[in-house]
Parts: sequence; C-alpha cells; structure tokens
Amino acid sequence: MSNQTQAEYVAGTEPGRGTPPPGEASSPDRRSRSATRLKLIRSAPAVFAEQGIDGASVSDLCAAAGFTRGAFYSNFETKHELAVLAFDDLATQLIETLDSELDQWLDSGLEVGEVVTRIIEGVTDSVANVHQQALRVELFLAAFRSPDARAAVAPVRERIYAAIEHALGRVAQSQHLAFMVPAAEMARILVTSYSGQLTDQMAMGATGRGAQRVIPTIWLAFTRPA
Repeated sequence: MSNQTQAEYVAGTEPGRGTPPPGEASSPDRRSRSATRLKLIRSAPAVFAEQGIDGASVSDLCAAAGFTRGAFYSNFETKHELAVLAFDDLATQLIETLDSELDQWLDSGLEVGEVVTRIIEGVTDSVANVHQQALRVELFLAAFRSPDARAAVAPVRERIYAAIEHALGRVAQSQHLAFMVPAAEMARILVTSYSGQLTDQMAMGATGRGAQRVIPTIWLAFTRPA
C-alpha cells in the first residue's frame, strides 16, 4: 500500500463526510445516488474484513451492496477512498450513538462498567464489531506504511478519540470520579487495550467475544473519587 497516491486515500474524505449531508439530497436523482453511495460505504467493511483492501474486488464490493460495478465508479475513485469513507462513516455512527444514547445509559441504572464498555465497543453487534476492527487494522497498517494513508486516516482517528474522551468525561462526572491520567490518555488506554484484545482473538479465528472484559478493570484502575 505504500505506493498509493494521496488522491487515492483522500478524495472525498473530509471528516464527517461518510454520510452525505441532507443538503446534497435536493432531487430524486441526488437522493438515489446518495442512497447508493451510503449502501456501498456501509456494506464495504464486511468485504474488506474478509478480503483486505487490496484483495477485495470492485465486483465483490458492489455485489455486497446489491449493485453492479458501475455504481462503484460513479461514486468512488479507488478502493482506498471507499475504505477511508467506510471508516469515517463508522466514526460518525459511533458519535451519533453516543449523542443519542449516553444520557439514557447513565439514567438507566446500568453498572458504570457496562456504560464504559458500550462506549468503547461502539457497536452492540459483535459481527459488525469484528468487521469494524478488521477495517481499522487494514487502514492502520496502510497508515504505518504510507504518509498519504496516514494523512487520510488521522482525522477520523482523532474524531473517534475526541468523542470517546468526551463521553468518558461525562461518565466520570456523573459518578463523581476523577481520572488518574489525562482524559485523552484514558480514552487511548481503553481503546487500544480493547482493540489489542479483539485483534488477538480475531487472529486466532475467534469472534472477539469476551475482549470487552478488560474495559471495566482498566476503568477501575485509572479512576478515583473526585
């Protein structure tokens, strides 16, 4: 992937653009194209998880969404662009979930460890979670090898960390707790610990179930009464 040009990663990948904004859907044709684009973006992680970004064919990516190859070429320039957009869309879905659900989680009587686990997992469907993690690993490897890929992935990564940091801060405040490390570091410790557990299990053919057990333990280890 180190030979990919920056355009292959960043075309159309401004932060938050995984889902086309409502203003772009001003006509039936645009609404149809936006729906096609979004379906391709949201079906892509499963294909990339199974075949890799380089290994996945345009035909397979389109078939997963129920379209022909023309749908891909009318919406994306490269598979790498689609992969970054899919990662960005996953970030947007996480942020929207936290915005809409966090208050309910905090008010529902759930154990604080369960609330924190839901924040870090990001999704409740374990299959989707494995696909999300596989896509993340693919893109992070590309970022390790290529400055251009790094430039495309970094803003999405920072959006995710910022949203998780904010959510964890709200949980701590609701429980009258203080972090023993900076809030940004707390978010990274939790995400990377869970991600590492999940990746290790996936590498051995497991589903990743149980990887989240590390989250409440880390939360307890790095918080104290305020």
